Amino acid sequence: MEKAPLISVVVPVYNAAERLPACLDSVRGQTFGDFECILVDDGSPDDSGALCDQFAAGFAAARVIHKANGGVSSARNAGLQAARGRYVLFLDADDELAPRALEYAARVQAEAPDALVWWEYTRDPALFARQKDAPLQWERTSRAAQEPASDYTLVFVAVWNKLFPLDTLRRHGLSFDCSIGYAGATGEDRKFMAEFLERVYPGENFPLAHIQNPLYHYYNNPVSMTATPQTGSDEPDPPEPDYCARLRAEYEEKLRVAPDLLAGEPFAAACTVRIYLRSLAFGMWSADRLGEPLARRDWDTPVTRTMLDFCRRQRVFVPYYLPFRLGSAAFIRRFYDWDIRRSAWFFRFRLLFKLLLPGWQEPPAFKE
Repeated sequence: MEKAPLISVVVPVYNAAERLPACLDSVRGQTFGDFECILVDDGSPDDSGALCDQFAAGFAAARVIHKANGGVSSARNAGLQAARGRYVLFLDADDELAPRALEYAARVQAEAPDALVWWEYTRDPALFARQKDAPLQWERTSRAAQEPASDYTLVFVAVWNKLFPLDTLRRHGLSFDCSIGYAGATGEDRKFMAEFLERVYPGENFPLAHIQNPLYHYYNNPVSMTATPQTGSDEPDPPEPDYCARLRAEYEEKLRVAPDLLAGEPFAAACTVRIYLRSLAFGMWSADRLGEPLARRDWDTPVTRTMLDFCRRQRVFVPYYLPFRLGSAAFIRRFYDWDIRRSAWFFRFRLLFKLLLPGWQEPPAFKE
């Protein structure tokens, strides 16, 4: 009987012919040999299915599943059912793995067998290219230590930056929700991870093994499913009482537990800044709608200044940077209101802010 591989790499494929060759080349180029690659062609209308077959014909570790289109959740589930490895790794068809990704993941898992192994990612092709010969760097950490920074590391959100024990997934009956995972209804990663944490580690501060090398190249595909507006995204959140105070306490704790919260890749850290500033604007808007008193000291805090100083140092453009630097609560609330209503004024001022900050780089994911 053929020996089962240590790792199963599951690649859901749909309409990915342009980027798929780079993805498959990254699989073929792995320095680690004890793995299988399961390509799930989800009824692709382009040449993706043929590219999968061509790859498998010349790469013994690859298998192809052709199925009717059902979305990325359905494709991943088909890959999970076919997987034979001790661990499973998810790779999207327009992304890439660093050459030593599987080698490093397997090595760290062997050194920390009780931990959930996860690794950094990057959107920067030049940084990713440098990982070819980069030495392994990793640390033993925990759920509690990583949660404050999880909104930009994606450790508890994404499924493509970690090794999952396959028997654990099967024992707990974990799979992807097929009612989401297609254009207009995304969020399948977040839901899977929430169920994984709830069922496997309910309330536990479990160990994590954090590979600090960015082993995954996340390609910003403008026509990908996640670039499509989600169902219900046009409905603004209702105002919430006392939101600014709760947000301040949350981020003070994040910075206390993870003082290097903004020390990673600038574009990844910028996600944290953007989330914070827009959330703070929501809190200020909420206070105005609910008639709550809100003094400047309630929003012009050390945390806010830390976020703004990050943008200035890194010259990273975040839409809410200048509204907060201008220091007008009335304008911040108005800017947020324009934002949620997708008013032309929001886009006009956003363009003006970019013109006022020449040379500042805007992360691709921020572009409207």
